[in-house]
Amino acid sequence: MITGSTTKINQSPMATGTISSGIALDQKRLIDEALLPVAGELEGLGPELLRLLECNTVSGNHILNHVLAGGGKRIRPALYFFASRMVGYGGAHLIPMAAVCEYVHTASLLHDDVIDSSAIRRGKPTPNSIWGDEAAVLVGDLIYARASELMAETGSLQIVSMFARAIRLMSDGELLQLEHLYNPVMSEEVYLKIIEQKTAVLLAAACKAPAVLAGVSLADCEALSEFGRCLGFAFQLLDDALDYAGTESVFGKKTLSDLPEGKITLPIILLKSLATPAEWGFVEGLIHEERVSEASMSRVLALVETYDTAGKTLEAASNWTDRALVALAHFPNNSARHDLENLANRLLVRFS
Repeated sequence: MITGSTTKINQSPMATGTISSGIALDQKRLIDEALLPVAGELEGLGPELLRLLECNTVSGNHILNHVLAGGGKRIRPALYFFASRMVGYGGAHLIPMAAVCEYVHTASLLHDDVIDSSAIRRGKPTPNSIWGDEAAVLVGDLIYARASELMAETGSLQIVSMFARAIRLMSDGELLQLEHLYNPVMSEEVYLKIIEQKTAVLLAAACKAPAVLAGVSLADCEALSEFGRCLGFAFQLLDDALDYAGTESVFGKKTLSDLPEGKITLPIILLKSLATPAEWGFVEGLIHEERVSEASMSRVLALVETYDTAGKTLEAASNWTDRALVALAHFPNNSARHDLENLANRLLVRFS
């Protein structure tokens, strides 16, 4: 069953399975505005991401520049910086540990793109499509190793253990997803476990790390960890909904790509219980096809729209965001908490 609170999101174009570019661009602007309180920290982090890495090969440096020099929202370090403000941490490891949050994510993407044979990410060619799988994997390993060095430099065994666990679970989650590719009977429980391991554990670590470094109470540490974990579920559920209801030019993610790649996400899982046997039989047969035609995907999209499963997925994301906000209620109602709440809501791309 979908877990979370019973709060319902407002009906919107996305909830019906479509989203206009104009609305999407407005929501993108709102996310940009939500990041403004830590814009200075994120801008300062940019050049540090390359400076803190050590690579002595031409191809390695080319790949590092390709993946680190200017892309993405850097949501994980942004959450880290927001959490740092919540607990008043501004010590010597502020920037290096923000880099760790981005490094772990970036390394996982390098490996994922090799596994998925992806050619495009964020609108540009993937390193594996330019320099080859071997180079992409090795640079991912290099980034993981440097992240581990920076963790160790904090002198905190808890920091090292926390991020090592996140990396282990992210790898295990990728393996679990691989085991269930093209599996039409994959359960919602397995699906949620994949999300927790591939996405939520790193967001939890990013939010908890400043609290550990600041030496605040266990309750504060766990509240920030729970906030990040719940937000991770919301973030991935939204991403999975956008695959069937998004706008590629705005969100930078190829839409209608999950099913042809064998990834069974909640919009499809929900169809099993909502669609007619004949309709589900069509979808199930499609999952096993080597190549999925545009006409077949259009029919799947029509079913997703008919049964509003992208909307229901977005509703599940909203419920997880509500849970994340409940975790923040542990902290004083001040500007730092308000900024983090605002980012959580904007990441969900809620419509008011």
